[in-house]
Amino acid sequence: ALVARGQTCERPAGFVDPPRPEIAPLEELISHTEVRYADQSLAANAQAANRPLRIDATKDLPGVTGTARLSNGPYGTVGARRLVCKTDGTILVEEVLLTESNAEGSRFRYVVWSYTSPKFRDVDYAVGEFVRTEPEAGKTLVNWTYRFALKSVLSSEEKARFEKIFLERDFSLWMRTQ
Repeated sequence: ALVARGQTCERPAGFVDPPRPEIAPLEELISHTEVRYADQSLAANAQAANRPLRIDATKDLPGVTGTARLSNGPYGTVGARRLVCKTDGTILVEEVLLTESNAEGSRFRYVVWSYTSPKFRDVDYAVGEFVRTEPEAGKTLVNWTYRFALKSVLSSEEKARFEKIFLERDFSLWMRTQ
C-alpha cells in the first residue's frame, strides 16, 4: 500500500477552521454507494470502526495519514470536527452531521470540505454516510455512500466527466480498497 504510516497530522501554519458549507438535500447530490458484508456482529463491526483513521492511497487518489481535532470532545459526536491529513500532503475538514444507533443498526453521516488536493478541484463538498445492519447473526451489511456537491461553475460536460471518471472509476476504487 502507498500510505505513509505513523505520520502526524497538524494544523498548517495560518490554518483557519472554515465554516461548514450549507448542505443541499442529499437526493440532489451525485452519489456512489459501495456495499460490503463483514463476517462479524453489528457490535463488533461498529467497534472496529472506532479506530484512528488511516486509509491507504490508490494509484489515483491519496490516502489518509491521520487526523487532528478541531473541536472539543470525541469525533463521533454530532458537530465534532477534525482536520484530515492526506498522503500527498493535502488536507480537508470533516464534521459529524448525524449519528444513530439501535439494535437494528447504525447510521453515521459526515460532511467533508475545504479539499486542498487538486484531485478534488471540482468538489465543493461531499457527504459520506455509513449505514450498518445485521441481516443475520454475526454478519454485518455495510452501505458506504458518498454524495458530492460540485462547484457551480462546472459545465454539464465537466459534471458528466466527473461522474464517469472520478466517481465511477477513481473514487469507487478508492472506496472498495478500504
